[in-house]
Amino acid sequence: MNLPKSLYSLILFACLAGSTVAQQSKTGVIDDLALKLRFQKGLEGLHKTEKGTSLNTLSGQLNRRTTTVKLPETKLESIHPDEFYSRCKASVLAVGRLYKCGKCTKWHVSSASGFALSEDGVIATNYHVVDSKEGVALGAMDSNGKTFVVSEVLAANKSADVALLRLRDAKLTPLPLAARAPVGTSVSVISHPDGRYFTMTKGDVSRYFVARSKTGQANRMAITADYAKGSSGAPVLDSTGAVVGMVSATNSIYYSKVKGHNENLQMVVKSCVPVDAIHRLLR
Repeated sequence: MNLPKSLYSLILFACLAGSTVAQQSKTGVIDDLALKLRFQKGLEGLHKTEKGTSLNTLSGQLNRRTTTVKLPETKLESIHPDEFYSRCKASVLAVGRLYKCGKCTKWHVSSASGFALSEDGVIATNYHVVDSKEGVALGAMDSNGKTFVVSEVLAANKSADVALLRLRDAKLTPLPLAARAPVGTSVSVISHPDGRYFTMTKGDVSRYFVARSKTGQANRMAITADYAKGSSGAPVLDSTGAVVGMVSATNSIYYSKVKGHNENLQMVVKSCVPVDAIHRLLR
Protein backbone atom coordinates (compact mmCIF):
# COMPACT_ATOMS: atom_id res chain seq x y z
CA MET A 1 0.00 0.00 0.00
CA ASN A 2 1.35 3.41 -0.99
CA LEU A 3 0.96 6.05 1.73
CA PRO A 4 0.93 9.79 1.00
CA LYS A 5 4.36 11.25 1.61
CA SER A 6 3.14 13.59 4.37
CA LEU A 7 1.40 10.74 6.23
CA TYR A 8 4.42 8.48 5.86
CA SER A 9 6.67 11.20 7.29
CA LEU A 10 4.33 11.71 10.26
CA ILE A 11 4.23 7.97 11.05
CA LEU A 12 8.00 7.72 10.71
CA PHE A 13 8.50 10.76 12.97
CA ALA A 14 6.16 9.29 15.61
CA CYS A 15 7.97 5.94 15.53
CA LEU A 16 11.35 7.62 15.85
CA ALA A 17 10.05 9.70 18.76
CA GLY A 18 8.87 6.57 20.56
CA SER A 19 12.24 4.94 20.01
CA THR A 20 14.03 8.05 21.23
CA VAL A 21 11.96 8.21 24.43
CA ALA A 22 12.73 4.54 25.14
CA GLN A 23 16.43 5.15 24.54
CA GLN A 24 16.57 8.24 26.75
CA SER A 25 15.24 6.26 29.72
CA LYS A 26 18.37 4.11 29.47
CA THR A 27 20.92 6.86 28.84
CA GLY A 28 19.41 9.66 30.92
CA VAL A 29 19.67 12.07 27.97
CA ILE A 30 16.35 13.82 27.33
CA ASP A 31 15.08 14.71 23.85
CA ASP A 32 12.52 17.45 24.55
CA LEU A 33 11.05 17.48 21.03
CA ALA A 34 10.57 13.71 21.04
CA LEU A 35 8.82 13.84 24.42
CA LYS A 36 6.57 16.69 23.34
CA LEU A 37 5.58 14.80 20.19
CA ARG A 38 4.99 11.64 22.23
CA PHE A 39 2.70 13.57 24.60
CA GLN A 40 0.80 15.20 21.75
CA LYS A 41 0.32 11.97 19.79
CA GLY A 42 -0.66 10.09 22.94
CA LEU A 43 -3.36 12.60 23.79
CA GLU A 44 -4.55 12.67 20.18
CA GLY A 45 -5.02 8.90 20.22
CA LEU A 46 -6.87 8.91 23.54
CA HIS A 47 -9.09 11.79 22.36
CA LYS A 48 -10.02 9.89 19.20
CA THR A 49 -11.14 6.91 21.27
CA GLU A 50 -13.27 9.27 23.39
CA LYS A 51 -11.63 8.18 26.64
CA GLY A 52 -11.20 11.69 27.97
CA THR A 53 -13.57 13.89 29.97
CA SER A 54 -14.54 17.18 28.35
CA LEU A 55 -12.91 20.34 29.67
CA ASN A 56 -16.37 21.77 30.34
CA THR A 57 -17.14 18.84 32.63
CA LEU A 58 -13.78 19.10 34.40
CA SER A 59 -14.29 22.82 34.89
CA GLY A 60 -17.65 22.11 36.55
CA GLN A 61 -15.97 19.70 38.97
CA LEU A 62 -13.56 22.34 40.30
CA ASN A 63 -16.07 23.18 43.05
CA ARG A 64 -15.41 19.86 44.79
CA ARG A 65 -13.71 20.69 48.09
CA THR A 66 -12.42 17.43 49.60
CA THR A 67 -11.76 13.83 48.65
CA THR A 68 -10.39 10.62 50.15
CA VAL A 69 -7.18 9.20 48.73
CA LYS A 70 -5.14 6.26 50.00
CA LEU A 71 -1.68 7.76 50.38
CA PRO A 72 1.46 5.58 50.32
CA GLU A 73 2.89 4.51 53.66
CA THR A 74 6.57 5.31 53.30
CA LYS A 75 9.35 5.49 55.85
CA LEU A 76 10.97 8.85 55.18
CA GLU A 77 14.74 8.53 54.93
CA SER A 78 17.27 10.72 53.15
CA ILE A 79 17.99 9.63 49.59
CA HIS A 80 21.59 9.58 48.39
CA PRO A 81 22.17 12.51 45.98
CA ASP A 82 23.20 10.10 43.19
CA GLU A 83 19.81 8.37 43.39
CA PHE A 84 17.54 11.31 44.18
CA TYR A 85 16.74 12.43 40.62
CA SER A 86 16.05 8.98 39.16
CA ARG A 87 13.86 7.93 42.09
CA CYS A 88 11.76 11.10 42.22
CA LYS A 89 11.58 11.67 38.44
CA ALA A 90 9.44 8.53 38.08
CA SER A 91 6.66 10.28 40.04
CA VAL A 92 6.73 13.59 38.16
CA LEU A 93 4.30 14.13 35.28
CA ALA A 94 3.89 16.51 32.38
CA VAL A 95 0.34 17.88 32.40
CA GLY A 96 -1.24 19.53 29.37
CA ARG A 97 -4.26 20.27 27.21
CA LEU A 98 -4.73 19.12 23.63
CA TYR A 99 -5.85 22.08 21.53
CA LYS A 100 -5.72 23.77 18.12
CA CYS A 101 -4.29 27.27 17.93
CA GLY A 102 -6.61 28.61 15.21
CA LYS A 103 -3.65 29.48 12.98
CA CYS A 104 -3.13 25.97 11.56
CA THR A 105 -4.87 22.59 11.39
CA LYS A 106 -2.40 20.77 13.65
CA TRP A 107 -2.92 19.69 17.24
CA HIS A 108 -0.79 21.23 19.97
CA VAL A 109 -0.21 20.34 23.62
CA SER A 110 0.33 22.84 26.44
CA SER A 111 3.00 22.32 29.06
CA ALA A 112 2.66 22.23 32.86
CA SER A 113 3.70 19.86 35.63
CA GLY A 114 2.20 17.59 38.27
CA PHE A 115 3.04 14.60 40.45
CA ALA A 116 1.56 11.29 41.54
CA LEU A 117 -0.18 10.96 44.91
CA SER A 118 -1.39 7.37 44.64
CA GLU A 119 -0.68 4.22 42.66
CA ASP A 120 -4.18 4.17 41.16
CA GLY A 121 -3.89 7.41 39.19
CA VAL A 122 -4.46 10.33 41.58
CA ILE A 123 -2.23 13.30 40.84
CA ALA A 124 -1.79 16.87 42.08
CA THR A 125 -1.30 20.02 40.03
CA ASN A 126 -2.32 23.69 40.18
CA TYR A 127 -5.91 24.88 39.98
CA HIS A 128 -4.93 27.33 37.23
CA VAL A 129 -3.60 24.44 35.10
CA VAL A 130 -7.06 22.85 35.05
CA ASP A 131 -9.15 26.04 34.96
CA SER A 132 -9.38 26.43 31.17
CA LYS A 133 -11.94 25.32 28.59
CA GLU A 134 -9.65 25.90 25.60
CA GLY A 135 -9.01 22.55 23.97
CA VAL A 136 -10.56 19.10 23.81
CA ALA A 137 -8.77 17.03 26.45
CA LEU A 138 -6.55 17.28 29.52
CA GLY A 139 -3.93 14.63 30.13
CA ALA A 140 -0.62 13.72 31.70
CA MET A 141 2.56 11.93 30.60
CA ASP A 142 5.03 10.06 32.80
CA SER A 143 8.80 9.95 32.43
CA ASN A 144 8.57 6.87 30.20
CA GLY A 145 6.38 8.71 27.70
CA LYS A 146 3.15 6.91 28.64
CA THR A 147 0.12 9.18 28.33
CA PHE A 148 -3.14 9.21 30.28
CA VAL A 149 -6.30 11.32 30.13
CA VAL A 150 -7.83 13.06 33.13
CA SER A 151 -11.14 11.41 33.99
CA GLU A 152 -12.26 13.74 36.80
CA VAL A 153 -11.39 16.46 39.27
CA LEU A 154 -11.51 14.98 42.77
CA ALA A 155 -11.04 18.18 44.77
CA ALA A 156 -9.78 21.71 44.19
CA ASN A 157 -9.24 25.09 45.83
CA LYS A 158 -8.84 28.22 43.71
CA SER A 159 -7.26 30.54 46.27
CA ALA A 160 -4.82 27.80 47.35
CA ASP A 161 -4.17 27.00 43.64
CA VAL A 162 -4.44 23.23 44.11
CA ALA A 163 -6.32 20.57 42.15
CA LEU A 164 -6.36 16.80 42.66
CA LEU A 165 -7.16 14.80 39.53
CA ARG A 166 -7.70 11.18 38.59
CA LEU A 167 -6.05 9.73 35.49
CA ARG A 168 -7.87 6.97 33.65
CA ASP A 169 -6.21 3.52 33.63
CA ALA A 170 -2.99 4.81 35.24
CA LYS A 171 -0.52 2.94 37.43
CA LEU A 172 1.83 5.44 39.03
CA THR A 173 4.71 5.70 41.47
CA PRO A 174 3.43 8.08 44.18
CA LEU A 175 5.38 10.61 46.23
CA PRO A 176 4.75 10.80 49.98
CA LEU A 177 3.49 14.02 51.55
CA ALA A 178 5.65 15.50 54.30
CA ALA A 179 4.81 17.94 57.08
CA ARG A 180 5.53 21.67 56.70
CA ALA A 181 9.22 22.30 56.02
CA PRO A 182 10.93 24.86 58.26
CA VAL A 183 12.57 27.92 56.69
CA GLY A 184 16.09 26.94 55.66
CA THR A 185 15.13 23.40 54.56
CA SER A 186 17.00 22.27 51.44
CA VAL A 187 14.56 21.51 48.62
CA SER A 188 14.58 20.29 45.02
CA VAL A 189 12.12 20.89 42.18
CA ILE A 190 11.66 18.57 39.19
CA SER A 191 9.60 20.27 36.50
CA HIS A 192 9.29 21.14 32.81
CA PRO A 193 10.31 24.83 32.44
CA ASP A 194 9.24 26.00 28.98
CA GLY A 195 9.20 22.42 27.66
CA ARG A 196 12.59 21.44 29.09
CA TYR A 197 11.29 18.19 30.46
CA PHE A 198 12.35 16.77 33.83
CA THR A 199 14.70 19.55 34.89
CA MET A 200 15.88 19.44 38.51
CA THR A 201 16.88 22.57 40.43
CA LYS A 202 17.89 23.01 44.07
CA GLY A 203 17.49 25.69 46.72
CA ASP A 204 16.02 26.36 50.16
CA VAL A 205 12.75 27.37 51.76
CA SER A 206 13.22 31.12 52.24
CA ARG A 207 9.99 32.14 54.05
CA TYR A 208 6.22 31.70 54.41
CA PHE A 209 3.88 34.59 53.61
CA VAL A 210 0.29 35.60 52.90
CA ALA A 211 -0.55 36.14 49.22
CA ARG A 212 -3.59 38.22 48.31
CA SER A 213 -5.37 38.24 44.94
CA LYS A 214 -8.81 38.78 43.44
CA THR A 215 -9.73 35.22 44.41
CA GLY A 216 -8.89 35.74 48.08
CA GLN A 217 -5.83 35.13 50.20
CA ALA A 218 -3.75 32.06 50.91
CA ASN A 219 -0.52 31.11 52.61
CA ARG A 220 2.45 30.64 50.32
CA MET A 221 5.95 29.22 50.66
CA ALA A 222 8.86 30.98 48.95
CA ILE A 223 11.85 28.95 47.77
CA THR A 224 15.12 29.77 46.03
CA ALA A 225 15.14 26.78 43.63
CA ASP A 226 14.70 28.00 40.06
CA TYR A 227 11.71 27.31 37.81
CA ALA A 228 9.75 28.97 35.01
CA LYS A 229 6.56 28.72 32.95
CA GLY A 230 5.74 25.05 32.41
CA SER A 231 6.76 24.27 36.00
CA SER A 232 3.30 24.99 37.45
CA GLY A 233 2.16 22.05 39.59
CA ALA A 234 5.61 20.54 40.08
CA PRO A 235 6.57 19.01 43.44
CA VAL A 236 8.88 20.78 45.87
CA LEU A 237 10.79 17.94 47.56
CA ASP A 238 12.84 17.59 50.72
CA SER A 239 15.91 15.35 51.05
CA THR A 240 13.72 12.26 51.62
CA GLY A 241 11.88 12.77 48.34
CA ALA A 242 8.70 13.79 50.16
CA VAL A 243 6.54 16.68 48.97
CA VAL A 244 6.73 19.84 51.08
CA GLY A 245 5.06 22.09 48.52
CA MET A 246 4.05 22.65 44.93
CA VAL A 247 5.20 25.24 42.38
CA SER A 248 2.60 27.95 41.75
CA ALA A 249 3.93 31.25 40.37
CA THR A 250 6.80 33.73 40.11
CA ASN A 251 6.84 37.42 41.10
CA SER A 252 9.53 39.71 39.72
CA ILE A 253 10.99 42.57 41.77
CA TYR A 254 12.27 45.57 39.82
CA TYR A 255 14.31 48.46 41.22
CA SER A 256 12.42 51.17 39.36
CA LYS A 257 9.58 52.01 37.03
CA VAL A 258 10.21 54.50 34.21
CA LYS A 259 7.27 55.82 32.19
CA GLY A 260 5.15 52.87 33.26
CA HIS A 261 7.79 50.27 32.41
CA ASN A 262 9.60 48.15 35.01
CA GLU A 263 13.37 48.41 34.78
CA ASN A 264 16.39 46.84 36.47
CA LEU A 265 15.21 43.39 37.48
CA GLN A 266 16.63 42.56 40.90
CA MET A 267 15.00 39.34 42.05
CA VAL A 268 12.40 36.73 41.11
CA VAL A 269 10.38 35.41 44.05
CA LYS A 270 9.40 31.74 43.63
CA SER A 271 5.92 31.39 45.15
CA CYS A 272 4.79 27.87 46.03
CA VAL A 273 1.79 26.15 47.59
CA PRO A 274 2.75 24.73 51.02
CA VAL A 275 1.97 21.06 51.54
CA ASP A 276 -0.70 21.99 54.13
CA ALA A 277 -3.02 23.07 51.29
CA ILE A 278 -2.83 19.61 49.73
CA HIS A 279 -3.48 17.92 53.07
CA ARG A 280 -6.63 20.03 53.54
CA LEU A 281 -8.15 18.69 50.32
CA LEU A 282 -7.61 15.15 51.58
CA ARG A 283 -9.67 15.50 54.76
